[in-house]
Amino acid sequence: MKPFHLSLSVSDLDKTKKFYLDILKCNPGRDHGSWIDIVFFGHQITFHQSNQHRPAQSIDHFGPILDKAIWLKTSEALSRSQIQFAMPPKVTNAGLPDESGKFLVRDPAGNLLEFKYYLDFDRTVAEKDRLGEELT
Repeated sequence: MKPFHLSLSVSDLDKTKKFYLDILKCNPGRDHGSWIDIVFFGHQITFHQSNQHRPAQSIDHFGPILDKAIWLKTSEALSRSQIQFAMPPKVTNAGLPDESGKFLVRDPAGNLLEFKYYLDFDRTVAEKDRLGEELT
């Protein structure tokens, strides 16, 4: 699967950069002063400093689906950084084949980030398109 791209305007680009780079440990991409690319768990998010032509607007939610170990490490890093959880880490069906976990936090721009894991993604979340063909 190829990575997705998401572009968001934020009210404070410096706080946003610190959150994604220093707390979530994402890698930086291009940085042009008024916008920066962040490699967000393998995907590209471009954050633009808001202005009169591009106002900041938070979105409902988005986030990565991670391996359980990375999910745990990420939740621990957020806790250590005293980031408040909008929904604390929760594991469903622990020990069963359809075990999953999720938590939610807000970034400095107010975007709600949902972090998930599935022990067996293929079993829990069907990897088929609408025609029933396997996705590659």
